[in-house]
Amino acid sequence: MTDTLLSREGDPVAGEFVERENRFVIRVDFGDHVGDVYLGDPGKLRNVLVPGYEILCEPVDDPDRTTDYDAIAIRVDGDGGSDPVQVSLRAALANDLFFATFDAGHLPAFDWAGEVTPEPSLPDHGRADFRLESADGDRTAYVEVKSTTHVDEGVAKFPDRPTERGRRHLRSLESLAADGVEAHLVFVVQRPDVERWEPFREVDPEFADLLAQVADAGVEVHALVTEFDPPHYRLRETDLPVKLD
Repeated sequence: MTDTLLSREGDPVAGEFVERENRFVIRVDFGDHVGDVYLGDPGKLRNVLVPGYEILCEPVDDPDRTTDYDAIAIRVDGDGGSDPVQVSLRAALANDLFFATFDAGHLPAFDWAGEVTPEPSLPDHGRADFRLESADGDRTAYVEVKSTTHVDEGVAKFPDRPTERGRRHLRSLESLAADGVEAHLVFVVQRPDVERWEPFREVDPEFADLLAQVADAGVEVHALVTEFDPPHYRLRETDLPVKLD
């Protein structure tokens, strides 16, 4: 499956990754100058942000910003010696990719839903990424979406750094399930060289244990795979195998 989900407008500028200054700023060599670039993925990105790798950046004309570019994607050696792949560096895009996949009718698990509400308030507190409702209003589900870019020997893993925020989201989903409310967790893998998804236990064992716990409580866990083939984001797989233990 290679359906186009989203397409970018404009021409990105290619450069070489130099170094990461902090969680949200990287240095990129554009040939005629080295500039600061905004990085929209706070993950550790080990084996992704490698000096010398080609990176695509989008110019931003905003005098109030300290960076003149946004990082879009980085071209890395494919996992297991496969051909190079583009890894998306826009974690927030996972929500758009999920919605586009749903809107195109490619998610059988949600084929009952007729109405989608982004960032709805949860019954008790906080917000989810989406609320789905059936056309007749008899069925409602909350969906939390997470981006994944770390791949090791064909296995996509999340999180690639400890995440209290991620654990908090799991507890919110578990609370929904305990109250009899349908809840789903969807991991969007933003690179194509994967065979399955699993929690990154070595990085955040508490998240891994909690994920298994919320799944036992009734939260449904899914993973889908996308690829960036500039300028298009395409769907590769809607039911990537998930291993929780």
